[in-house]
Amino acid sequence: MDVTPSIRRFRQVTQRQQRRVEAQGIRMRNLAFTAALLLGAAPAFAAQDCATDLQNLAGRREAALRNINGLVASSHGKKLDPEAFCARSAPLTAAENAMIAYMVKNKDWCQIPDDAIAQLRASHAKSSAFGGKACSVAAQIRTMKSQAAKQQAQAAQNGGGGAPQVQPLPTGPL
Repeated sequence: MDVTPSIRRFRQVTQRQQRRVEAQGIRMRNLAFTAALLLGAAPAFAAQDCATDLQNLAGRREAALRNINGLVASSHGKKLDPEAFCARSAPLTAAENAMIAYMVKNKDWCQIPDDAIAQLRASHAKSSAFGGKACSVAAQIRTMKSQAAKQQAQAAQNGGGGAPQVQPLPTGPL
């Protein structure tokens, strides 16, 4: 009789351990299933987030380009005002900088190809160079205008009123 209670006890302990192992197995299967769902859905979530972010950034860039194109169309073939172009090129530069920074930072997560980043960088270099030239020309024009205004003010102070001063004729024997 001593054997039977110890066997029963052994069976009870083993059954408890089996239930624990089965429960752990079920928990592990549930965890694995959940992880598989999350990992399988992660690219979809990433693609959705990336598409939304890139669409917003591209919208800012397109709005800046439309603004510049409107200025070009309004000039009707005449020379563009460098100050106006400089002011309108700044938002384009900022939008492209933000878009490049986002693409580089999230390249792997969003699965952005290197070619797309390289093309945007090349486009950005051209637009930044053109905008920079327009801004430098605008600065030169402002400098020249301020110098001309100073010269006119000095001439007005000298009483010339802006007209050249007449040299007096020589007097005395010739």
